[in-house]
Amino acid sequence: MNFLYYFKYFYFIARNWNPRLAAFTVYHEIRGERKYHINTIEIDEFGYEKIESDNLSHASIYQGSNYFIIEKAFEYLKNENANNNILDFGSGKGRILVVAAHFGFKNITGIDFSESLCREADYNIEKKIPIFPATNFKIICGDATNHTIQNDTNVFFFINPFDDVVMLQVVKNMLCSLKLSLGKVYIVYVNPLHKEIFLSAGFEEEYFFRKMKFLEFSILSKQIEEESDEQ
Repeated sequence: MNFLYYFKYFYFIARNWNPRLAAFTVYHEIRGERKYHINTIEIDEFGYEKIESDNLSHASIYQGSNYFIIEKAFEYLKNENANNNILDFGSGKGRILVVAAHFGFKNITGIDFSESLCREADYNIEKKIPIFPATNFKIICGDATNHTIQNDTNVFFFINPFDDVVMLQVVKNMLCSLKLSLGKVYIVYVNPLHKEIFLSAGFEEEYFFRKMKFLEFSILSKQIEEESDEQ
């Protein structure tokens, strides 16, 4: 266990927000890493890695979302029987992918443009393959704006991975890819700074959760219907 990291992380949150939030966050970091037997901690600002992407300036730093929030979101999706195919944008070290497997998802894809983070995600997932032999894991190292989305994907996970410029393009690509898919699709958006982009695209917020003022996520959904010949 990286005690020095957890101490620094606690101090950072306590100084910028409050000690209660810091204690809650660090507790669930330790609990989650132990429960799922993975290593997805620490913050990455991409400063040491050469990433060839025009969208690098639009990306946020890597920081795994709080395990409590992740599990709360997946519990909601499980109750909705929406645990089939998931795509995690900005998948980092694979935290969302591993937790998704524990919640019954069978086709799990993550995309990130950092090669080093993708390698760490692969390492974390390799440890889970013997436990979930029927689960299809896939890590894509690339730019989210250029990714062709499989039309059978029904859950999309965002931990505020990029700004509104990239998010707008990703949502456009998503809707274009899903034209051939009929049914309900879900968006899980942690720290939903640009939620209005999804709302403007016809998604509806069906669940919102907030804890301790700063930990929050939205679940938005949209029913994809067959376009009429008149359109």
